[in-house]
This record gives sequence, structure tokens and C-alpha cells, in this order.
Amino acid sequence: MVDKKRLPSLDGLRAISAAMVVLGHAGKALHVGRNLPFGAGVIDVWGPVGVTVFFVISGFLITRLLLEERDRTGTISLRAFYWRRTFRILPAYWTYLAVVAVLASFGVVAASPGAFARAIFFTTNYLNPGSWVVNHSWSLSVEEQFYLFWPFLLLLLGAFKARKTAIALMIATPLMRVITFVFIPGMRPNITAMLHLRVDALMLGCWAALELEEFGTSRVLDFLARPVVALGSTFYLLVISCVMRRAGVINAGFGYSIEAISALSVITWGLRNADSAVGRVLNSKPFVHVGVISYSLYLWQQLWLSHELPAPIWRVPLQVLGAVVCAELSYRFVEVPMLKLRSSLKATPDKQPQLAPVRAA
Repeated sequence: MVDKKRLPSLDGLRAISAAMVVLGHAGKALHVGRNLPFGAGVIDVWGPVGVTVFFVISGFLITRLLLEERDRTGTISLRAFYWRRTFRILPAYWTYLAVVAVLASFGVVAASPGAFARAIFFTTNYLNPGSWVVNHSWSLSVEEQFYLFWPFLLLLLGAFKARKTAIALMIATPLMRVITFVFIPGMRPNITAMLHLRVDALMLGCWAALELEEFGTSRVLDFLARPVVALGSTFYLLVISCVMRRAGVINAGFGYSIEAISALSVITWGLRNADSAVGRVLNSKPFVHVGVISYSLYLWQQLWLSHELPAPIWRVPLQVLGAVVCAELSYRFVEVPMLKLRSSLKATPDKQPQLAPVRAA
């Protein structure tokens, strides 16, 4: 039964996205999956594809929450937003970094002070930390940088202009990727990570939330929610994107965008079809639970699933189990207590002047 307090299917989709990251890294550890044309693999590319799904979900959810606050209070409190995000993101992240720092001090893992500094300040999407165990913080860096500008823009511009801004960024970002690929070849490996070259995935989710807010429906979203489109999008995410990811400038220009649109198609279908057979699976307790712990799972799988050296097949399931156990512990003993503390220390509404009220149009 779907929890009415949560958007249907999103936790299940988070679970699948987290599983894609875990399986992708497990596949790299085993050096398997390279069975497609052009030397492309399937499993080993699921990790970054899963992150794209996370980005689209994040843009949609953050915008929806901000719009709900506006409808409830008449404005958006930046202070309250950053208060919520601080308690949601930082405690589990800092706990992970603290454990890694201890392991690094004993030589168990490789991570320099500079790598930790870049991870702590969320700059690893632009400044490579050179350490596997903190390298995945690039996606958190993208998220945190997104938090710095999007709520402010939504408050300043209003929903109508913010929607147009999201569309403009969705158009400009692929062009910037192509320019970077062609004219700055040294930065090609970083295209997947830099905010200004990946912001279109986040903006797509933001646009979807704003589109529904302004019009209540959308022909584009209706089309993306069609079963045949969602099925094709699923196939793209699981198979075709794994070839496209290695298609150079074609991927820079079109691949990432199609990947994000495919993610939105699956998300939109899931939101509208919670009572279908697939929807019931996505909203089942096991899927919802994995979705709930997906943030901690994303953090801890990096420590367990290094692919720098090939791992024997018997060891990888144990490594996955280790990541899941750490994620459970992190969720129960870090995330949940911090969220309870956040509720008990709930920030009072801002009394400072707001930049501007947010209007639907």
C-alpha cells in the first residue's frame, strides 16, 4: 500500500538507482559486462546512469517542496531550506568521511588531506580528489552547488520565470558540453561531473515540477508517461545509454540529455501508475526501504566496492553486503537521529525581509 505522505514510486526508483550504482561498481570490480559493440559494457556504466536518475528526482522533489512551502506560507524561506538540507546531508556524509579518515591514517585506504578538503567543501566535481573512496562526492558536490542557486532563483524570479530559466539551461547545457568536448579536450573526463555541464538533468526535474504547478498537466509529461515510452526509456537507461556513454561528442551533445529525459519518463510513469503491477513492486516495503536508505548506501558502497584491483567473484557479494550493513547502520544511528533533532530544533520562520514573493505566474 502506498504511503500517502510520500510521493508514489519515488522511493522504489531511488532503490533501483542506488542498486544501479552498487551493481555498476560491483561489475567493475569483477571486470564483467563488456559485451556490447565498440567495447562498451552494460553493468559497469549503470553507476553514472543511476546518478542521472537521482539528479532528475532531486530537481523535481526540491522544486516541489519549495513550491509547497510557498503555497503554505506565501513565500520561501532560504534559512529554513538550508536548515533542512544541512541536517539531511551533512551528518551522514561527515560520518562517512570521518571513518575514511581513520582508515586512511592506518594506510587501509588512500586519501590525501587535499582529497578530504575537496570533499568537505564539495568541490570534487571540479577538482579531482585523486582518491577512489571520496571520488563519488562529485555528485554530492553537484547537488550542493545546485542548492546554492536554485532556491534563490525561484524566490527571486517566481515560478513562471524560473520555469523559463530551467528551459534555457536545459538547452544551453548540451551546447556547453559540446564546446568543452571539442575545444577543451583536456576536460573531457570531467564533463560528467561539472555542475555547468550536468545541470540540465536537475533542471529537467525542476521544470517538470514547475510545469505541473503552473498548468496542472502537461502534454510533454503526458507523452513521457505513456507505457510504451516509459518502457523504451527503461531500455535506454539500462542498455543503450551504456553504449552512448562512450560515443564521445555525440554523447556530449545528445546522450546525457536523452538519458535525463528517459529518467523523467520513468519517474512520471511511476508517479502515475502506483497501482499497476510494476507500481506495486516499486511501492513494496523492500523497495521503499532501500530507497529510504539509498543516500547512506550511496555513501558507503564506495568504500566497499573499489575496482582499482580485480576482485574474486566470491568476495564481491560480501563487499555488497558490507555496504548494505554500513548503510543500515548509518541510516538508523545517524540519519534518523539527526532528522529527529532537526524536527525538535525546527527553525522559526524568517523575520528578515524576503527578496520577493514567489508567484505562479
